[in-house]
Formats: sequence, structure tokens, C-alpha cells
Amino acid sequence: MKRILSYLLISLVYPIEYYVSAIGNSSNLGTLDSPFLYIQQAADIMEAGDICYIREGFYRENIIIDNKDGSEGAPIIFTSYNNERVVLDGTVSIDTQWIPYSGNIWMAEIDFDIWQLFLNYEEMVMARWPNAYFSDGTIWDKENHWAHGMIDDDENAYENGTMIDKPNGDIALENLNFNIQGATAILNVGSFKTYSREVLTHNGNTFTYAPVDLWKTKHHDYFLEKRLEFLDTEGEWFYNPDSSKLYFWPPNNVNPNMLNIRGKIQSYAFEINNSDYIEIRNLEFFGTTLKFDNCDNAVLDHCNLFYPSCHKRMLGIVGTQPEMTLFNSSSYCMVSNSAFRYTDGSAIEMYSNNNTIENCYFYHIDYTATDLNGLMTTIQMGGSNNIFRRNTLHKMGASATLNPGNTAIIEFNDMSDSGHMQSDGALVQCMVGQQPDVQIRYNWLHDTEKFGARFDGEGDGYGGHIHHNVIWNVQGGIMVKGHDHNIYNNTAFDNGDKNDIIIMIEQGGNEGTYTINNIANKIAGHRTGNYDLHPVPGNYENNWNGYETGLDIKSLLVDVENYNFTPIQGSELIDNGLVNQNLDISYNGSSPDLGAYEYGGEYWIPGITWDLNQEFGENFIPPENLFDLGDINNDFNIDILDVIQLVDMILNDINENFADINNDQNIDILDVIQLVNIILY
Repeated sequence: MKRILSYLLISLVYPIEYYVSAIGNSSNLGTLDSPFLYIQQAADIMEAGDICYIREGFYRENIIIDNKDGSEGAPIIFTSYNNERVVLDGTVSIDTQWIPYSGNIWMAEIDFDIWQLFLNYEEMVMARWPNAYFSDGTIWDKENHWAHGMIDDDENAYENGTMIDKPNGDIALENLNFNIQGATAILNVGSFKTYSREVLTHNGNTFTYAPVDLWKTKHHDYFLEKRLEFLDTEGEWFYNPDSSKLYFWPPNNVNPNMLNIRGKIQSYAFEINNSDYIEIRNLEFFGTTLKFDNCDNAVLDHCNLFYPSCHKRMLGIVGTQPEMTLFNSSSYCMVSNSAFRYTDGSAIEMYSNNNTIENCYFYHIDYTATDLNGLMTTIQMGGSNNIFRRNTLHKMGASATLNPGNTAIIEFNDMSDSGHMQSDGALVQCMVGQQPDVQIRYNWLHDTEKFGARFDGEGDGYGGHIHHNVIWNVQGGIMVKGHDHNIYNNTAFDNGDKNDIIIMIEQGGNEGTYTINNIANKIAGHRTGNYDLHPVPGNYENNWNGYETGLDIKSLLVDVENYNFTPIQGSELIDNGLVNQNLDISYNGSSPDLGAYEYGGEYWIPGITWDLNQEFGENFIPPENLFDLGDINNDFNIDILDVIQLVDMILNDINENFADINNDQNIDILDVIQLVNIILY
């Protein structure tokens, strides 16, 4: 008792270090020598300046923090101890008996709902029609692995709420030999928007669904889920929440009882509400993520998130977005040096002001792009004065990659390979109210099916800045609607059928827009029309335009194939630009150069500054010493076999730390009791 009282008295004066271990004990003091078993135990008693050090291992908790503030210079911190590997895990092992069901399909009865399935920590495909796979990348191929709706030559279609199938080779709805009523339809029927809806009726090549709020007579694509009949190939799975039966076709027809199969049961590892100055550092998240609600000055740093979010469509929940990584009503927050990979849903959403995402990696984000907020974006930042800096993003499904909020700074990012699942959109998309004083600068925007950077809306936006970007191999480089913008010192080429820089004459006309010091093969006032027919409105001066020169700008750059976009020595691009004291233009010679890079100047390279493989690895592979508490035989299940092995170790006087379940430095019957409790509860 004296020890506890002394500890409590010290905590009133000095910040406290708390310790948690996967082999700790809930009755311990939370010290290094006597660690807690649960992170929640530390969270409940921490105050400003306290640090929770978490020892290596898996942790399956939903940690709730309410109305608990750190302060400036004294945040509340949760981090790994001494860079040990700590995994917040939102999955559980499917350790019930699998039995043959039909053909190559096996069945197991489980007593918990799952909405994502993993084999050896890699996601399996929800049973669907038409089929698509993660293994060969066809999950991203909407043209050949989605079905398509019927639209006539005048782009007229049926009414909202009805889908008439258009056969595409072997993909024809009328070829299905069963009624799909009750299935879930994923519907890209709103141009850039995609919805999930239950199939209400089905007859031949037609089905109905509840109407959607934005419907257009183009881009009608869909696929179907949520029927056992769709489970027709290896790697697919289906779960019936009404019967609690799980079905799986294992790859290579291996007996699933011999496999490490896990199911997602949790959305959030951390739920933090009404709490300022909370920091999460050096942790991994697998099959789960975190959210902050009304939490200013929150920090997420050096965290690795695998499969952080997934829709609950397998549970019959439609029309809602997944529970994704979220900062809601939270200002002055920082997300940095972290990796976000493999989502079905947006990567992250931040709502409020003065938030920053910096030096982060995003990959394989949203392979269905379904039921997202607003514009359908990979990263949504609401509010004002946000910063999106030095991030690397590729392989994304949503129509728009970044929607940054008002008066944002978007700089030094490497963004590519986006918009696979939806039409329209851009890598950086700013609507009317977001354009005043926005800075889109020093980015590489490339190799995507959508626009590079875009000022969109009805032409009322004004006062935006797009400068010193390199944009290539997209479907339209820069497109600007509105007026009084500043578009300068950009380099753009090889951007498909659309122009490299488009200063729209329609919808506001861009009177007062400055277009200066750019280099591009195609600059015009129209999406596709040439400069002679569609000259650039506003102030158009000192640009190198292939429409006017008849040449290819790449011939004046050092080595575009190896990402060197500097003007070659002696080029007409050097010292041929305009000086404008109101714009961010620095230069070495008598005048600025044309394009994004200055000859003899700093050669900036965008994107993350750290090595992904060195920091986090390409795939999630749990190390051998990272074990589940109670998994004595290391078969990824905690069951009676572990009890048997633990009893055998006690009888044979075998002492191993992993067998000390209650962390009392002894391996005895008390460990057996705690292991049985883990299994039961």
C-alpha cells in the first residue's frame, strides 16, 4: 500500500512513464518491471506529460479516451518501447473447425461477425460477380472486371433505380442462373460517384435498387456482392451474418484447418474524444485504425497502417462509408512519417482547420471507391489553412485524390496512378470556395487516368496559384475554371488527348488570370481544341507552347525519362521568363527561366524522404518473436491445444517467458487458469 501511495504522490508532481506488455498483468503497477496487460489501463490514469510505453506484441483492444487533455509541451503520448514492434490488431483467428461444404468450398461456424478475411495477413476477395483478384491486379480493372449498364447513342438510359445490363463478352447478367434479389450492387452511376445498394428485384438482364442522389446517363458500371452463389473461384469468401456461417475457397485447395485465417472484427483501436494534445507514435495497425473527434493538436507519427478500413457490405450494411482513419472537428493536428496501405474506403479524412499531412506514403487506396463523402476523394481535408506536403501516393481508386480544403498549401508531393474506379476528377481537385489563395506548387503529378491539378466548379472560383509543377502522362494536365488565377512556371507534356494546360474560356472566362513562364506541348483555352481556335484568355505571356512552336518540349529538357526536367544548357527556356513581384518566382540569371526548374538552381525531388522498405517493409509479416499472448504452440490459434502444451511444460519443468501468462515470474497452474480465461472470454 505504501508503494502505491508513493507512486500516486509522485504522479501529482512529475510526468509518469507507464508500461504495458502483452505478457503483463492487469493487477500490476504499470512500471517497467511490473507492466500493465492492457493499454486502456494506462489511458485511464494518464495526465498531461505522461507517456505510455508499449512492449512488443499484438494488442486487441478498443482503447477509449474521453475528456483527457495533454498540454502544449506536455502531451499525452502512446508509443512503442525502445522501437519494439507493437501491432494494434483488429482481427481474430478463425480457429473453429472448417468442414467441406460443396466442391472446393469449406464452411465454418463462428460466433462473431467479420467483414474482411485474411490468409497469412493478406486480404481475400469478397465473393463477387464479375470476378476480380488482388493477386493479378484485376481488382483495379473496371473496364473488364465490372459489368456495364445499357446506354444508347444519345446517352439516354433507363430511370434512376433501374439497371439494364449491357453484355460484355462472357459478362452478362442474364447468364446467371439464379435470382440476385437481396444481393449488394456496387453502382458507378453518377459520373464521379459510386454507391452501394441492395438489389430489390431481378428479372433477366434488369434489376432495381433504391435510387441514388446523383445520377447521370453515363458511366453506368457495376458489380455484385453478398450472395453465396458468387463464391465460384479460389481466394473468395462469403459470410452469412444471419446463420453465422463463413464460407471460403482456399487457394490451391489446401485444407483451411492448416492455414492461418483471420477475420476483421474491429473498426478502431483508438477512439479519442474531446481530448487535446494526444500523440500516437511508432505503432502499427493491422485491420484497424483510429479516430479523433473534437481533439486539437493531435499527432499521428511514424505509424504503419495495413488494411486500416473496410466497408461492412458483407454484413448487409449499404449506403454508408467505412469507418476510416478520421480527425473530425480537430484543428492543428499533424499526421507525419506514416504509411497507409490497402483500404476499401478513403485513406484519411481531416475536418477543421490548420491540419497537416506530411511525409506520408499512400498505396492501394479504395479499390471500389464506394459511398465516399463529397467529391469522392482518397484524402479529404475540410476547413481552412491545411498543409499537404512531401507525400507519395499511387494506386488509388477514387475520382479525386486530394481535396485540400480552403486556403491550402499542396507542395512537394509525388502523386500518380489514380482514379481507376470512377470517372472525372483529378489528383488535386479544388472547388470554387477552395481556390482563393490556394498554393499548388513543386509537385510531380503524373501517370494517371485523370487530370493533374484542377480548379473546378461553375467558374466562380478565383485567386488560386498553380506553379512549379511537373505534369506528364495524365488525361489533362492543369485545368483552370474561374478568373484571376496565377498559373506560372509549370512544365507539362504527353497528357493524352486533352491539353497540357487548359485555361478555360467558358464558365467565367479567366479574365484577369495570369498564365506566364509555363512550358507545355499544348496550352489552350479549351480541353482539346488547339490554341489557334481557342486562345488562352487573360494575361498570357512568355510561355513556351508547342501549338505555337511546332516542337516537343521534351527536346529542350535534360532527361525526362530519368526525371530530370531541367532546361538544357543554352536552351531558349533560360532567362526568358517574366518577373512578377506578386508571385513566388526565384531565379539565377537576368530573368526567370521558363518551366518548373531553374537552370543552375536547386533540383527539388518531391515525395517521402524515407525508404518504405527500410522503415516498414513492403508487406505485413509478423516477426517470429511477435506472438499472441496464450498462443503457446504458435499456430495462430488460442485454444485447448495451447492449454495441453502449457500443462506439459509445467509437468516437465520447462520455463519459457511466453508461457508466463500472468507474468508473475512463475509457470504454474495460475497460468493455466489465466489461459483458460483468455479462451473463454
